[in-house]
Amino acid sequence: MSYEEKLEIDDEELTLRTWDFEEDHEKVSELLELVFEEELESKGLEMKNVFDEYKSLLPFFKIMGLFNKDFKHTLDGFVIENSEGRIIASVNLSYSIYHWEISMVATHPDYRRKGLARKLVTLAVDHAKELGAKLCVLEVKDINRPAYNLYKSLEFVHYDSVSRYKLEHEKLSSIVPIILPKGYDFGELKRNKKTNQSRYELDIRSTPEETQIFQPISKKKYHKPLLIRLIRPLVKLFIKMKISQWTIHREDALIGTLYVYLARKEGSPHRVELMLDPDHRELLTKPLLTYGLIYVKNNFTFKQNTIVELRTSDEDQKTVCLDYDFTIIETVHLLGLKLIR
Repeated sequence: MSYEEKLEIDDEELTLRTWDFEEDHEKVSELLELVFEEELESKGLEMKNVFDEYKSLLPFFKIMGLFNKDFKHTLDGFVIENSEGRIIASVNLSYSIYHWEISMVATHPDYRRKGLARKLVTLAVDHAKELGAKLCVLEVKDINRPAYNLYKSLEFVHYDSVSRYKLEHEKLSSIVPIILPKGYDFGELKRNKKTNQSRYELDIRSTPEETQIFQPISKKKYHKPLLIRLIRPLVKLFIKMKISQWTIHREDALIGTLYVYLARKEGSPHRVELMLDPDHRELLTKPLLTYGLIYVKNNFTFKQNTIVELRTSDEDQKTVCLDYDFTIIETVHLLGLKLIR
């Protein structure tokens, strides 16, 4: 992939080109640190660490690219440089097994309202089409109305919203265990065909139908190809995070899953993810989230904030987060664009 175009904005010549991740990541990181300074600070996140994690995964993407060409495009993107060689706008297009995601849409404050973001996002969508993509998704903060209106004008559809909550590490000390209601069995995730099929079915039950239009639940997410299963231990070496996973059953039926991601370095938050059958959310949300938070308290290596991401409509998780004195960081809208091949 190679693209270059000259732009003239306010008598200044700009260069729009494809980005080279290994060459450009430091300059792009500086731009994102400036544009998203408040968001990153509120999360306890540093862009340098995000890009370091991407760098650590490059060998994995290269290996996977030998078997699936789309993995070669996981870190595709475009940047705009000013006349001094400074990157003043960016966009990333990344491939996953399920869709193509547009992210890192950023414009330096001095260059806003000049159509640069529209140019970059349009270019990213066109690039996705050329690669045979069927669907592009992106997210935008609910308070960023100009960006939201831009994406809507490009025919993106608002299909869901998620909220992210943060718990400062010091507040973990006040959290005490809650006994799980009777009739439920809780234990470590055991990967096998039956459990994978149950997790797939649980994801379908817990995801609204309107969301599945743009975020379809694929069996590939849970029934991994042999190659993915073989290299999973290798991937864990690249990712600087410890992952612990549990399941909860009732009468042999899978009711929910709990994942805890412990940061292994400073500048990256811990994360707790909970997925529950809608019929059991009210009863199980608090004891399971509590278990996850206590696990962080007892097993952390670095004193980082803990992030919980939840569907904005999930009142049960929202209530528990507020009860534990979480602070809401942001609410983002998820938008999708179906591409006609």
